[in-house]
Amino acid sequence: MRKSLLIASAALLLAGCSIEPSAPNQPDSLPSTPPEERTEETAKINIEEILSGTGAISERLLITGVIDIGKREAPVTLILFTEHYARYAREFQQDHFPHLLEDFIEPGLVRFQVVILPLKKYPQSEPAAAGLLCAAMQGKGILMHTTLSELLDKERLEPHHYAEKIGLNLDEFDTCMEGEEIQLVLKQQRAWAQSLDVTLVPTFFLNGERHVGLPYYSDLRGMIEEKIEE
Repeated sequence: MRKSLLIASAALLLAGCSIEPSAPNQPDSLPSTPPEERTEETAKINIEEILSGTGAISERLLITGVIDIGKREAPVTLILFTEHYARYAREFQQDHFPHLLEDFIEPGLVRFQVVILPLKKYPQSEPAAAGLLCAAMQGKGILMHTTLSELLDKERLEPHHYAEKIGLNLDEFDTCMEGEEIQLVLKQQRAWAQSLDVTLVPTFFLNGERHVGLPYYSDLRGMIEEKIEE
């Protein structure tokens, strides 16, 4: 069912239809290069347990290929354009996401959405992006995203390896990876990113307000709290 929805979505979006959810407002001029490395101690949380154990976090794969978690009615939506090989994008997932999950997503304050933007400078970037979407079709997109972000810089292996690592149905995964519809979805996501003038990762939107680069988590937390109070 998800596979047919992705095919239909890709065809519609490539024909010029709008993407769901509503795209953020057209961004202002692109800031300069991302800031220097800014990380804090990673939260000591078992992400896999939270995502698959209690049911408090439900993952949704939208028909547009966007991976969506958190309460739909949350006051803040954080849309993240990211990738698995770029250093700052990996660090966002490794260092900031556990805090976001505990501080804002679980309490129902932030709806978190992931959009993958493969980069040509990394030859395996697109297969990794396709692997993420195929994992999401089995309900483990965020877990695959976390796994790829943590391990790809250490283990340059094919997505199939990581699919096995997180317990996916490998036959379904391999069939998905070979299908044309996944490439169509990646193509429409690139078109969406281009329409928003997104050229660097990570780029994220808080209720439509664009931010580029990796902030300190304390700064990101402050931005979110401001949006919650508006």
